Amino acid sequence: MIIFTRPFVIIALLGLFSLAAMTGGPSNGLERTIMQAIAEFRAGRPNLTEMVVGITNLGGAYVTLGVTAGASLWLLQRRSTAPALLLVLSVLIERVLMDALKAWIGRPRPNFGVDWLPQSLAFPSGHSANSMTAFLAAVLILAPPARRGPLAAGAILLSVVVGLSRIYLGVHWPTDVIGGWALGLIAVGVTLIIGERSGALSLEQQHEVVGRHGPPLGEDKAA
Repeated sequence: MIIFTRPFVIIALLGLFSLAAMTGGPSNGLERTIMQAIAEFRAGRPNLTEMVVGITNLGGAYVTLGVTAGASLWLLQRRSTAPALLLVLSVLIERVLMDALKAWIGRPRPNFGVDWLPQSLAFPSGHSANSMTAFLAAVLILAPPARRGPLAAGAILLSVVVGLSRIYLGVHWPTDVIGGWALGLIAVGVTLIIGERSGALSLEQQHEVVGRHGPPLGEDKAA
């Protein structure tokens, strides 16, 4: 997962975010067609919609901030103060940046058969960005080497499912969700870069012991 610290990956994600911001939304005929088709599908399936609401709540503030708080407390108990602080700051700064970008871009939400729409603007999707940042950063900082790959894949998959649920519920355009995922991955990548350069995390050392037992990221710095 050290690939997130490579400059070309960060640049590619920034490009994807910018493309989603410039081309999506109500002026995009394809997205309007997609949202209309989803609205028609959703109209006759109230039970499925109720289940998707439960899934989408996994990307809400209670869960994402709860995961961040729990992971940070666990790190503090192990005297890993720097990684704990890095995790908290990365999640909080990403949330502030996400709200600022919503206000700056000013994209309205879709309105295709939705009884209630959130008051905030659409781009980027907060549930997508927040879940990607909180879940993936927590896994990469906490998980032992032997489990980091599968757990990171699970964290990404969970964020993907959360983002897709936002599209199904009709509260976000597809490009809102793509932009949210990109923002979350950028936040994680920058977090890893800062952690490595500040000494809070030892990414290169950890990369060398992939497949063997070793301390979680940052644990050697807490000794």
